[in-house]
Amino acid sequence: MPRWTFETTPDALSKDEKDTLAQAITNNYVRLGIPAFLVNVFFHENRIGTFYSGGKTPPNTVFFVLDHAARAFPNEEVRLAFIDSVNKIVEPILGPKGVKWEYNIYEHPADNWRVNGMIPPVQQEEPWQQWMDQNAAVEYGEYLEKNK
Repeated sequence: MPRWTFETTPDALSKDEKDTLAQAITNNYVRLGIPAFLVNVFFHENRIGTFYSGGKTPPNTVFFVLDHAARAFPNEEVRLAFIDSVNKIVEPILGPKGVKWEYNIYEHPADNWRVNGMIPPVQQEEPWQQWMDQNAAVEYGEYLEKNK
């Protein structure tokens, strides 16, 4: 977790643009200490008549939602810096195309987040580093004991 979900009008983004966005989004979180395998990006293309903005079917629109469970922004400075990083990822692709784009960021309680049934060890340095190094959910602590 994080999860980015893009809702787009038909053909608003090419496959190459989606690939570029997904990689840039993943790189942004890896830079912040989140393992790449936890970064999920979805693109939902909505056919004409199923996506409305301002009561009309827009020609070129992208709305996306960012869901975060791993960590909350600790302060306003970090929150604004992250928003700036989002804009720097998305604007170079959507801006030149004249696409209207809009997004929301939601922070969810980390207590509700599980990976392979485990509470991710975000606050535990050694197991978290294993998740980073192996780019996978590695059993740790009580989960090792349960599966012996």
